[in-house]
Amino acid sequence: MKKSWFMPILMVMVFLLSSSAGCLGLLQARETMEHFRGEPKIQSETIVLKHEKVFTNPTDWEVYENSTTFYVNEAVSELIMWRQTKITGSETVGCFENFTRYVRAELQTPSGQVVWAIDECVSQGPITDEILPESSGFETGNWNLIISARGAGTATGALQDFLRIDITLKRTCVQYPLEDACI
Repeated sequence: MKKSWFMPILMVMVFLLSSSAGCLGLLQARETMEHFRGEPKIQSETIVLKHEKVFTNPTDWEVYENSTTFYVNEAVSELIMWRQTKITGSETVGCFENFTRYVRAELQTPSGQVVWAIDECVSQGPITDEILPESSGFETGNWNLIISARGAGTATGALQDFLRIDITLKRTCVQYPLEDACI
């Protein structure tokens, strides 16, 4: 009597397992691939946004205006501003409003608060300023760097005004093995 029940149950089991092996097989294959792939790692990523302007008009002052927006979220751990300006002959002429060449820039948070600003009319060597986060971290959203400058210079000579402002963002992210992107 046991033999009469054994064969039908075995046939039903074989039918059920063979009809669902595709889905179960894919699941097992995916789990195996994930196991061989390895564990994701937490990395530190540095993003640098560079702004550089060389003034090349020797007869008339050029006006340069630029606005750059970048996104900051809770993963950003450092925000560093680097700047250098060269205004030829500014040491002898001095600063006169509406007459001299200048570099003005400010960094605004998403709420419009100015966290970094410069207003220079003389040459400055490289200077690095670190923007410190609030106790809860940096404000999340689109930050805005606004640059306004006026200068002059020759295209290939030593008499050449220029400005360079770099923004360095350091953030933590997750990098999966076999992928270049840091998410």
